[in-house]
Amino acid sequence: MKKKLNTEKNLINRLSPGIILVMVFLFFVLVHLPDLGHDNFNTDVWKWKSRSYNFGSAILEKNFEQSLQTYHPGVVLMWLGGAGAKITNYWAESQGRSVIADNSVDIIFQIDFMQKLLVVLVTALTITSVFHIFKKTFGLKYAVVSIFLLTLEPFYLGLTRVFHLEGLVSTFMLASIVWLYYFFMESKNFRRLVISAFFAGLAILTKTSALFLVLYFGLVTLIFVYRDGKFNFKKTELGIFIKENLGKYFARFGKIFFIWIGVLVIVFFALWPAMWVIPGKVIQFLYSGVADVGVEGDHYQFYFGKLVENPGPSFYFVVLALKSSIYLLLGFIGALIIRKKLPENFRRFMDYLLIFIFFYFIQLTIPTKKLDRYILPALIVISLISSMFYVWVFEKIKF
Repeated sequence: MKKKLNTEKNLINRLSPGIILVMVFLFFVLVHLPDLGHDNFNTDVWKWKSRSYNFGSAILEKNFEQSLQTYHPGVVLMWLGGAGAKITNYWAESQGRSVIADNSVDIIFQIDFMQKLLVVLVTALTITSVFHIFKKTFGLKYAVVSIFLLTLEPFYLGLTRVFHLEGLVSTFMLASIVWLYYFFMESKNFRRLVISAFFAGLAILTKTSALFLVLYFGLVTLIFVYRDGKFNFKKTELGIFIKENLGKYFARFGKIFFIWIGVLVIVFFALWPAMWVIPGKVIQFLYSGVADVGVEGDHYQFYFGKLVENPGPSFYFVVLALKSSIYLLLGFIGALIIRKKLPENFRRFMDYLLIFIFFYFIQLTIPTKKLDRYILPALIVISLISSMFYVWVFEKIKF
């Protein structure tokens, strides 16, 4: 048995890094393919299909102001939706058909399939980049286990198969914080910081709730700069500390902060044509939409047998218990229990992720408007911590 396992390990080691990344990408896509485009229409799908059509028309007609469709703002989803409709139209024309003239139900499902497929492909590429970091940072075993469990996590799998925001924004947020951590490991490699900011820009273009990343980035960067600078802070040396270190501390923080924010802003402007012509109106519209609807908007639902507007602070803990797989919950609890037994690099990464989970739960709990899918960014980060437990178990049983 051991000989067989060693043979399999040697085979994996012989695969080039590029082949492994292709395999991860294909695994994610193939898991999502069965019945894609014929399984369901989520409740908001027709709104997003209409917005995508209007967005695409605004781009083609160079009426860039009309690319402002909603406060969400849903820009990445609308790019993919518009592209999906165009690709389907070209395909139909190559077959001697017309999407406009063809009233068959089949064309509706064909467009839906292509739009969802583009969402899956973009998500798969993003997840593959996360796998690449895990493989280089924590080894192949953690990379395989974490991406395997994440891909098959039911709630995440379901929300990355629909034409909606949550799957995309959650994946972009995950990639942004993982690439940011990767930068912290080698702070002279600013390419990693730029990639983190790029994914953060995509996340905010997808949904304004991803603005949380800016606050999280500021907090963890403050912590990182302090640790990276190896400052010896003692109460008895406060004056000396301020005199000798404070300027250097904030210069380092400022450099990282402005590079990250700068790239984020460039991505936000470059990919949203409305920002080219009416930036002030866009920002005002986003702010009023979030304040009036996104945070305090009515959204009545049944919660423990009662119709309520605000289910209260316990809501997302209940959602986590009901929507997570048993593997995720057991792994998360197990990882917290055996934290001190984990290698130092895993402990540091776990602490980094726990900061995200803690403050994201606070952000979710404060608004009166609550929906189960809003928890997805935190849930997939929890999945990464769960994977640490299973890797530790595999190491103990010499798997």
